[in-house]
Amino acid sequence: MKKIQNKQKKIKDIEEIAEMAEKGEDISKHFTGEHVAKQRVNIDFPLALLKLIDDECKRIGVTRQSWIKIACDEQIRKIKNNSLAA
Repeated sequence: MKKIQNKQKKIKDIEEIAEMAEKGEDISKHFTGEHVAKQRVNIDFPLALLKLIDDECKRIGVTRQSWIKIACDEQIRKIKNNSLAA
């Protein structure tokens, strides 16, 4: 019974979803279709900023690309929430 309860545990945040994706697990149920299309972009970062990003990636165990996606998503959600509250 406990195994079933553990499997039904709700995913609390995007970091857990990113970790699942890194392990190759199916994460399709977590997507609403809001961000379907993809486009590759190139971004130049200062080396000092990349070092900080890489340190954080190591700390939480995700790739640089995953961390940048997570950070962008979190920031956009904050902006949306602030604009709705205003």
